[in-house]
Amino acid sequence: MLNPNAIAKEAEEHLFEGPTAGQSLTNSPDTPYPWEGQPEITSVKVATEKIFFDLLKEDNLTTVATLMSQKTPVADIANLLLTAGFQKGKWNPDMMLSLLEPTMYMLLAIAEKAGINPVLNRDDVDVEVLEEDEDVANIDLENSREPLRNSIPEGGGFKDAVVQKINPASVGGNIKEQLKTLDSTKLRESILQKQKPALQEQPSLLGKTGV
Repeated sequence: MLNPNAIAKEAEEHLFEGPTAGQSLTNSPDTPYPWEGQPEITSVKVATEKIFFDLLKEDNLTTVATLMSQKTPVADIANLLLTAGFQKGKWNPDMMLSLLEPTMYMLLAIAEKAGINPVLNRDDVDVEVLEEDEDVANIDLENSREPLRNSIPEGGGFKDAVVQKINPASVGGNIKEQLKTLDSTKLRESILQKQKPALQEQPSLLGKTGV
């Protein structure tokens, strides 16, 4: 399994750019960072769609699929995506927790299309993934700002959040339909290409003169 440093190095180019630790302490009050003001998005539905369309970008899609194929936990990828959005001022911490379930669902759907058997969590935490016919939860994606079936252990932070159930109802029907129509052949080819190690150029022995 990849360690957190490997995850960040692999994905930061496209997904996980963020400030350095303690950066906010040196910032002028006249130029606040994005996360210090009002969030740009206050609707779970709008935020979910934003994440989804960002994931559909070819480089992002290949990156998250490659990470899952390398057994990077889905929860870790979702955590990094949502933290990056918070740092850019897209949503507040409460919204982050509400978005954890739909983000994990979208990542799992991508893994399924790519033929990947993903790891859900770093630790042995039971997560129930409901079937489509169990999609009975009455979730108001437009107005809900409360955590759905997620929780943070006492004294923990967002990185410690636990998802108990992943329900297809956590994303809209339009997103589910688009996930079903992803080009799985192209996605698998992209993963294989990204995983192929770069050939290192070796100096020709014929080019050497003398000892």
